[in-house]
Amino acid sequence: MQTKKQSMHYAWLILIACCMMQGAGLGLISNCAGVFFSPVCNDLGFEMGKFTLFRTLFTMAQALTLPYVAKLFRKYDVRVIISAATVIMGGISILQGTFTSLWQFYVFGIIQGCAAAFIGVIPAPILLGNWFYKNTGTAVGISAAFSGLVGMIGSSALGVLIPAYGWRTSYMIIGVAAMVLILPFSLFILRYKPEDKGMLPYGADENYVSKTDAKAAAKKEKFSDFAKQPIFYISLTAYACSIISSYLNSFLPSCGLEAGLPMAAAALLTSLALCGNMTTKLFLGKLCDSYGVIKIFVLSIVVAIVGHGLIFIGSTAPMMAGALLYGITMPLSTVLMPLFCRLFWKGDTYASAYSYVSMFGMLISAPFNTLFGTMYDMTGNYDLTIISSTAFVVVVLVMVILPKFVVKREA
Repeated sequence: MQTKKQSMHYAWLILIACCMMQGAGLGLISNCAGVFFSPVCNDLGFEMGKFTLFRTLFTMAQALTLPYVAKLFRKYDVRVIISAATVIMGGISILQGTFTSLWQFYVFGIIQGCAAAFIGVIPAPILLGNWFYKNTGTAVGISAAFSGLVGMIGSSALGVLIPAYGWRTSYMIIGVAAMVLILPFSLFILRYKPEDKGMLPYGADENYVSKTDAKAAAKKEKFSDFAKQPIFYISLTAYACSIISSYLNSFLPSCGLEAGLPMAAAALLTSLALCGNMTTKLFLGKLCDSYGVIKIFVLSIVVAIVGHGLIFIGSTAPMMAGALLYGITMPLSTVLMPLFCRLFWKGDTYASAYSYVSMFGMLISAPFNTLFGTMYDMTGNYDLTIISSTAFVVVVLVMVILPKFVVKREA
């Protein structure tokens, strides 16, 4: 096994590959999906509620596929799996440019969601956890930041492309772009773990013992085994609640308008939240490496709670500051939860556990995007929506602290 120092460890190439996966797959295709809603509905005469159902089907299909990601990664070459998923996901984006009926969006949305499971949510934390013995948090944070960065660039670009070339051509462009960004890395760079190249993880020495023993993992691979562990339910609750709280981001402009802010200021709330989201992703992982996951998780939650409180005040300056601080809510699930779960599960066991946590967390949280809007219909304001989002963040705080008293970490 290779132990001598190199000018650049192969793990950094894996990080670049994961950045492209999350940037193009999650940021470009998934996060930019909403830009197409109005143009498609206006052109084809779809009702918004019926059309956006395809995104719900996408999310549910993705969630139900997640438990198979870790299993297939261990059994087959990740280069083949991720490359095939990329072709399916990007190819369907190209096909969407030819669709004329709702059923086409529904059926292919389900297929695209299944493919997205192998690119967007958990593959990067799994791969980076295998390749980085040290600085794992930094690597996960950088990779996650690319989903926000590419999403922001893609959204701005589509704002120009759709008026200029139409939504059909724009769908095709992002499909091709996603494949161009991911395939060179997925085909030629990616490997599941350092042992596949006869290497040690970044930061490991010759005394390192691999945590990815297949026989050990197989004993805890079934859901029934995880279902007996208190930490599974703690992690699941924290993951679901962190996602639910992130849904407030979609309602920030409406919160601003309801509070009396002018349109320009209300729209700026989302931009500030996305700025806070991307910026914090870049350094949260590094801070976890330096000070510990639990401490940084708790600190981040406190910042998120303060952000919610400032938004609730409802005047311009506090809401602007609150939106910026609120941005840290989104990395709770994308950066801190993967690192939190790695405290209790290692190697292939972690991959399986995090797959189940992600799957059930996404399924539990899915209805709340609609429920947050329903709360406005019931009350005529967004106070209950903001309060509910804050409450879910508080639940995350309780779940993060709870393992200290009831769960022992895996050695």
